[in-house]
Amino acid sequence: MKKNSVALRILLIAAIIILLLIPLLMIQSLITDRQQYRFEAIHEISKSWAGAQTIAGPMITVTTKKEKENKEGKKYFATRSYHYLPEDLKMDVEIIPEKRYKGIYEAMLYKSKIKISGNFNLKKLIEQFADKKIEQSYISFNISDLRGMQKNVRLQLNGKNYNLISGLKNKIFKSGFYSDFELNTENVLQNFNIEMELNGMENLDFIPLGKFTEVSINSPWNNPSFAGAFLPTTREISEDGFTAKWRVNHFNRSYPQEWERKTYDAFPSAFGVKLLVPVDEYQKTMRTSKYGMMIVVLTFLSFFMIELFSKKVIHPIQYLLVGLALLIFYSILLAISEYILFQYSYLISSFLVIVLIGFYVKSIYKSKQIASIITGMLFMFYSFMYVILQLQDYSLLLGTIALFIILAAIMFFTRKISWFEIFSNKVRKEVE
Repeated sequence: MKKNSVALRILLIAAIIILLLIPLLMIQSLITDRQQYRFEAIHEISKSWAGAQTIAGPMITVTTKKEKENKEGKKYFATRSYHYLPEDLKMDVEIIPEKRYKGIYEAMLYKSKIKISGNFNLKKLIEQFADKKIEQSYISFNISDLRGMQKNVRLQLNGKNYNLISGLKNKIFKSGFYSDFELNTENVLQNFNIEMELNGMENLDFIPLGKFTEVSINSPWNNPSFAGAFLPTTREISEDGFTAKWRVNHFNRSYPQEWERKTYDAFPSAFGVKLLVPVDEYQKTMRTSKYGMMIVVLTFLSFFMIELFSKKVIHPIQYLLVGLALLIFYSILLAISEYILFQYSYLISSFLVIVLIGFYVKSIYKSKQIASIITGMLFMFYSFMYVILQLQDYSLLLGTIALFIILAAIMFFTRKISWFEIFSNKVRKEVE
């Protein structure tokens, strides 16, 4: 078969690159689907356990009912709610991690032991309601998923035990429990204490309702992620686990210590810890696939440069097969990374693809030297891509420098080529 002009070959190679976008997008869609399967598996596990937990409380609410008369002379009762937050709030937390599996997917669960203590300064409250009739007064706690409660919990307020009732009366919290209580007008400082065992999944967050809030966490899990509105003031992470402590005062939040009628949203001030699974294979595989077209272009460019200097050409179908081999790398990487660590998956996948293309090139060109050059360049490309993946913060900088160096090398090696002559002549040799 007679060979086409160099210009036409460049157009064919460009068309093949564009055509390869279709399987690359299909692979990326497959990665997204597998990631979605993982989320669904975790959701199935959470149905039988408990989800992420956000703890808030206690909060005292006092409601009054007063008879009023409207313009038409009709009488009605007006109800007002007054909310009071604790003066001091301390939480001591122990988190015990536990992995659960559904098929090949794993979810990070935890059991926790939580001790909440502190006090309310009710001086203003007592003065405010000295001559008013109180309709009801109750104390509330927020727990995001009550399925995580592992035993009956009792509140101790000024040495007196109160039974807690599932559900909420106030509109500040979203889910939790409360207890009715009578105000002790003889004691301005009301001390409280509560202990609970709470199960959850991945996240455990806290809302700093105290005028001064202190949260201490310890856990044998060694891969925590601290997130939310506040980072820990002190933390220690080792192979044996982690400890962390937060100290937050009321100036750091956007809501007051006490208010009436108006509703504040306290949840944006939440902070806490997430128990991370050490590797998210799907995110890393997706990031790797985004470099797929760059690897294809660089590899095809390597082949084209060999054609220019060696005068040995290959058929566009062979370009297409090499491109498909480069793209199947991502499918192999995805499949293996669901069972072993990403770095080993990457090593195995890249080795298989490099060896496959290396032997294929040797059989095409009948040259060990050309096969060695292509194999070496592929090794360099995949090694560099892995470095970029590991140094995420510097990926743009490193990628830009690498592309600049590659462009400079191409310009250097092709500086003496007469492109007018190449584009005006046809390649005479045929593929053997």
